[in-house]
This record gives sequence, structure tokens and C-alpha cells, in this order.
Amino acid sequence: MIKKNDSDSSKKIIIQFLKKNKDIFIKYPELIDYLNFPPQINKVDKVVDLNAYRSIKIKKDYDQLKQQMSEILQAGMSHLVSQKRILKTSLKILNTKNFTKLIDVIVGDLGTLLDCDYINCFFTSNKIQHKNINQIDNKLATNFFKDKPQTYLNQSPKGLPIFFPNKSKLIKSYILLKIIYDSDRFYLAMGSKNPSKFTKDQKVDLIEYLIQIIQIKLINLK
Repeated sequence: MIKKNDSDSSKKIIIQFLKKNKDIFIKYPELIDYLNFPPQINKVDKVVDLNAYRSIKIKKDYDQLKQQMSEILQAGMSHLVSQKRILKTSLKILNTKNFTKLIDVIVGDLGTLLDCDYINCFFTSNKIQHKNINQIDNKLATNFFKDKPQTYLNQSPKGLPIFFPNKSKLIKSYILLKIIYDSDRFYLAMGSKNPSKFTKDQKVDLIEYLIQIIQIKLINLK
């Protein structure tokens, strides 16, 4: 059995250590999980127990920190998965040997590689003939790219019957990409059954990188 004097001595050592190492809970936040905090702030004659207040505040701050770290880690993992998909798609595009194969990759594989449920490809003239390319009026399509020159994420329902004529009721979110090819334009419409797959505030830096890869490859295959 631990004697009272020994117990008091241990407490003093711990207290002295904590006073000298004020950042201990920052370096090792998991230690807070082992602490017991008062369930509520005790008040005596309307005076708040300062120690109780501090302990509750520390616990609250720690819970917020854990939540923020969890969100950051989740976002980081999601971004990493996106990077891998974009890299895989880019390599597949760069390895195509001819124009027809490039179009096959864009139309046939891009939706799968980017985890989309539906993808449609449009071109602004009849110069390119491909079974999976539909012709579209450039003025009509360009109206959707007023905010950003080569991506559209505003989720306007007006775009559904235009870019997903046979699947408009199934699409819950979508993204449009504009790919420049000489004086003409490719328009890629990628849709998802998941309403949160594509959102208005979504970052598009990786997608814009992929667009540049496609444009470079189109030029090289002329």
C-alpha cells in the first residue's frame, strides 16, 4: 500500500513537472483522455471556480482540436486518392499512340478513372468522327463557362438536358470540362449519382492539370 506521504510526494513531483513542462498536453494530447474533469463548473456565492473553468476549457479545446485534425486527415486522404487517380489518368493519356486511341481513352476510360457514373463527350464541329462524340453548338456550351474558363461546377439544372440528354433524371451532381483543340472545343460532361461528388466550391487544380495534359497530347498527335 502506498503511504500518504509517498502519495503526496508523487503528486508534488507531478505538479512540479507539469509546471516546468507547460506544453506537455500539446506534445502529447492523448494524455488528456486519461484526465478526469469536473462534470460542471461549481459556483460558490456566484463566483466561478477558476480551476474547474480552466479544466473544462482545456477539454473543450482538445475536443475541437481532435475534430479539426480528423477533418484535416480525411481531406488529406481524399486529396491523395484524387492525386493518384489524376496521375493514373494522365499516364494513360500520355501513353496513347494515335488520335483515335486518345479519344477512346477520354470517352471510354475517363469516367471510370475519375469515379464518375456517366460521361458524355461533345465536339463543336464535324471534323472529328467518333461513335461516342456528339456535336454541340459552341455558343450554347460556352455559356456555362463564365466563371472559370475550362471547368464548370455550378450545378445548374439547365445543363442536365443539354449534356446528359438521356440520363438527366439520374444525375445528382456534375462537372463540365472544356478542352481547346485549335479553333474547336471538346466538352466533357461527367455526372454522378452522388449529390456531393461534385460541388460548387470544389477545388479544380488537379482537373485543370488533367485538361492541360489532354490539350498537349492533342497537339502532339496532329
